[in-house]
Amino acid sequence: MLAAPSLAALVAALLGLCLSALAACDGSAAAPSLAAQTSGVAPITPQPLGKPGGTLRLITDAMPTGDPGWADDTASRQLARLVARQLYTYRTDVDPAKATTAVPDLAAGAPVVSPDGLTVTVKLRSARWDTQGGRLITSTDVARGLKRLCEPPSPSPMRAYFAATVAGFDAYCKQLGAVNPADAPAVIESSGIPGVKVVGDDAIEFDLMAPAPDFTDILALPAASPVPLEELDYPPDSADYLEHLISNGPYRFVTSTGRDEYRLSRNPNWSISSDGVRQALADHITITTGVGAAAAQAQLAAGKADLSLDAAVPARDVAALGQADDARLSTAGPGSVVTLVVGLHGPSAQALDTQGARAAIAYCLDRSAVVTALGGPWVATATAQLLQPSMTGYEPSDPYPTAGFRGDPRRCRAGLAAAPGGPVRALTLLTTTGAADRAVAAALASSFVRAGVTLGVQSVSPADFAARTAAGSVQDWDLALSTITPDWFGPAGRTVFQPLLEPAWTAARPADGGYRAPGLLADALHATKADASADAWAALESKVLSDAAVLPLADVTVPRFHSANVTGYRRLPSLGDADPTAVSLGIP
Repeated sequence: MLAAPSLAALVAALLGLCLSALAACDGSAAAPSLAAQTSGVAPITPQPLGKPGGTLRLITDAMPTGDPGWADDTASRQLARLVARQLYTYRTDVDPAKATTAVPDLAAGAPVVSPDGLTVTVKLRSARWDTQGGRLITSTDVARGLKRLCEPPSPSPMRAYFAATVAGFDAYCKQLGAVNPADAPAVIESSGIPGVKVVGDDAIEFDLMAPAPDFTDILALPAASPVPLEELDYPPDSADYLEHLISNGPYRFVTSTGRDEYRLSRNPNWSISSDGVRQALADHITITTGVGAAAAQAQLAAGKADLSLDAAVPARDVAALGQADDARLSTAGPGSVVTLVVGLHGPSAQALDTQGARAAIAYCLDRSAVVTALGGPWVATATAQLLQPSMTGYEPSDPYPTAGFRGDPRRCRAGLAAAPGGPVRALTLLTTTGAADRAVAAALASSFVRAGVTLGVQSVSPADFAARTAAGSVQDWDLALSTITPDWFGPAGRTVFQPLLEPAWTAARPADGGYRAPGLLADALHATKADASADAWAALESKVLSDAAVLPLADVTVPRFHSANVTGYRRLPSLGDADPTAVSLGIP
């Protein structure tokens, strides 16, 4: 069990050291030399070509907490973009390949990887916190941010990526999870993760359990943001954290004009020369809260606000805006994949445990009807794949093709009639009570009826759905409607397949039907050569699709809208919307 010394004593001692040994705390002390020179050079942001200045007006229904460790949705990640930096990140670019390639942020260059792929060392560039005197960001701050992901009582949903790669991380999380939450900050400051080693003030070393060629992308998650000592005084992902947030990004909170509006201005301790990614074109930013989706659309259309952090364009407006070719509408991908997961241990397990019966279900699917249910071609595209075109290993594939993705009722009926224990005439579909899920479930029920199969739909709350589709739960369903939303793109096979197929996954996951492909998953996760990695992910997807245990239905994107005052709008896949530091203002 980890010990818990007094946090107040630790804070006093550490801040006292900073006052008495300023050279050590400001990062001027020399760090041990790395075994090899860091490859790559941190990019320098060119002077902006867009129109700089002005106030960017953001609106949202609920204000994110600003805690990057818990930033797992678009609104939280956009806010994090303004006030938090990571070791690596992504740059807005017209080229999808560049927009999905991690580049150095706080890192001084590419990571140094040992010949066996098990040790990764990152050297930090000089950057500062928004504190009195602009204290330097150190590798201790980075380590603190990672340890804090395990803080009880509600650890970060992003911790699973580090638990799956970094030596000792999972064990550390379990130990910290057993600590009284009141003692957790002191334990965090006094203990360490075995596989995360501080090397002086400006380098950090990671020991991995196995080679992870996508580890740079994991270090580009907002969860990999450094955290200053002062923030341990406040619960993670809380209003108190937001109130006392210390920025290291281009903006900082300066005033709150009421409970429903926040104002940010440029962070004087940030400079464009220290940040190779964020252009920070706007001088000021306001965030108005309590604005629901319908009101947000009206304000954006009227030019009373510029961007919404969380509102999608209402379904009733998308088609009209798309048909009018309204430049303010964005439906660009990549996005999420809606899937149908087959339960291998449910009521119809005798039949569905066979590949032939599952293949028959693939022929039951009218994916074109699913696209219509999701809002039509402006926001959805029929697909038979889990990987998306921007991802490593993507190769066009459909092992059970049908004309126009409309399905083949005859082959569906014949296959289910011949299934063990058949004929299969009824199946249970589990889904949530969400409007989109209900619409898709209705479309699927209609497509199964064509083959003489009754689909009994059970719509439950999201919490109930998660519990009933978790790994190891008793399956009382045959099919489950689930959505896979990658946390990054490019070399993104891990974020698609590991939560889906790994029974020990420690965070949120898609519905688990019990299907596994352990050998192929391990091969893909640990392939270090680019060609081998692409081949391994392609082989894994081919196996999963041909086994028909997880049936992709449609690629979907969230439709976004911006005011005519915004220029240079371009989606950044890792955010799910535009980078708020990269848009300029002024009607062209």
